[in-house]
Amino acid sequence: MRKVILAAAITTFSCIITISAYAGNWVKNNTGWWYDNGNGTWPSSSWQWIDGNSDGIAECYYFDGAGYCMLNTTTPDNYSVNDSGAWIVNGVVQTKNAGTEKSDSYYMEKYASVLNKWKNDEAGYAMNPIYDFIDINGNGSKELIIGERDSDYINGIYTLNNETPVQIVIDPGVSEWEFKVLKGGYISTKNSNASWDTNSLSILDSNDNRIWVSKAVHRHYYGEAEVYEVNDVQVSKGAYINELKKYNIEKENIRLTRSFK
Repeated sequence: MRKVILAAAITTFSCIITISAYAGNWVKNNTGWWYDNGNGTWPSSSWQWIDGNSDGIAECYYFDGAGYCMLNTTTPDNYSVNDSGAWIVNGVVQTKNAGTEKSDSYYMEKYASVLNKWKNDEAGYAMNPIYDFIDINGNGSKELIIGERDSDYINGIYTLNNETPVQIVIDPGVSEWEFKVLKGGYISTKNSNASWDTNSLSILDSNDNRIWVSKAVHRHYYGEAEVYEVNDVQVSKGAYINELKKYNIEKENIRLTRSFK
């Protein structure tokens, strides 16, 4: 390995060589601290929640393009981290409960077949894919989310049905759609071309079923009057714009952290 590891929840990074957190470890070398996920991967250009002292409370850390934890600075996506690298808001360390979650290795095992397909470009294609396990609808089971490192958009979402991975179908021709995961399990999609823009909003319920909330379409064919529709009913431009305001749900702090190797 090209690096070494740190303990996430302490105030200073000095004098610590290796401390377990989830299935991984912090490591320190001459350049700085990085995090070994324990499966041959490490976070880079991304965030990761880590319970460094195994107290059931995880803190969030940002790792630069080389994989090193950023300290006492502002991250590229404009969040603040303290001198131990933990994400802070108005000086307060942000945390989440990690005590009741299934282990990281559990999800690595259950989603292994899907991860291998993405790694081999058999399930879909992304220029620089990243992934993570995140409970996006708060039902206690983590979804597998596949994304693109240099984009806010998500390429695929999978959930476990009787411990078997099942893809959550976003929209027909999913590779042609852009979709984001929002707070509360909402999913926002958009597809545009020279003739129309289609937007949809749905929610992933506690049983991991996708429930439709809204669809808004703007048709702008060359030489024809523009048409606006909400849930397949023609509406005014103002009504269309008002419908799209529903899509401005605050984006969840979903940060994909894992690289395919």
